[in-house]
Amino acid sequence: MNSRKHADVRQDMRTPYRSALWAGLLACVALLSVRAAEARSISCWRTTVANTPVIVIAVDMNDPNVKVTGIVAQGGCGSSERFDDMIHRSHPTAAVTGTFFSVGSLEPIGDIVVDGRLAHRGGIGTGLCITPDNRCDFVQPPHRYARMDWSQYDFVCTSGPRLVTDCIPYVYPHAEGFRDSHLLHSATRLAVGRTRNNKLLFVATRKRIQLGQMGRAMLKLGCIDAIALDAGSSLGFYHQAHMLISPGRRLTNAILIYDDRQRYERFKSRLIPPTLDLASSR
Repeated sequence: MNSRKHADVRQDMRTPYRSALWAGLLACVALLSVRAAEARSISCWRTTVANTPVIVIAVDMNDPNVKVTGIVAQGGCGSSERFDDMIHRSHPTAAVTGTFFSVGSLEPIGDIVVDGRLAHRGGIGTGLCITPDNRCDFVQPPHRYARMDWSQYDFVCTSGPRLVTDCIPYVYPHAEGFRDSHLLHSATRLAVGRTRNNKLLFVATRKRIQLGQMGRAMLKLGCIDAIALDAGSSLGFYHQAHMLISPGRRLTNAILIYDDRQRYERFKSRLIPPTLDLASSR
């Protein structure tokens, strides 16, 4: 009887140690998972910042294997295409909605350059501009409908308005050529910003907020410059085979993110129609 009691005691003593061991192992696995996510050049997470629930795609532009580019509808600007069809033919790691467009004419409001080719001239907004070696600039043309020379950039998506400029919340749509008062209303939002360590953050929220609040969220996330992208019914957000937010309408253009330049090279001929090249009119 005593030996049985002693065995029970030994068993009871081992149980807490086993529990602690398992807890430690699980903690190590979780830590390794977090570090692995941080080590990836393209990562995605959810958080709440500036009282706004957001989804973030972070892109490390210091990785030479990373490629950020654009895609336009198969019929070119002036036509539209389902967001998931754009993804299916281009096979990116991640993708988000690009610049605003007229729902009547289906013409984007801003200039678009893809693979160094001018795919559309719109003339409104501030450009997210990326060089072949992954330098990111936010370029505001001197006036509405200015004919910009984008020849130093591999990709340009001109959208806006600006939300953050040199670490200061900055929202003056009229100065960038925006005239639609609906832009100032509360809506679901999408933005892109650059951090000091050369990361691009694509940030979406389904909460209906104003541009100023989106700017504060981008600043809290560490962006030193940021602009708005098209959202509302156009908001699309895709990462690693998961459609996190599906647009309620067909799109004219989108932004694609690759973690493998070789895959980008295989599919880049599908990003804009072969006959669509306005480079001669730059």
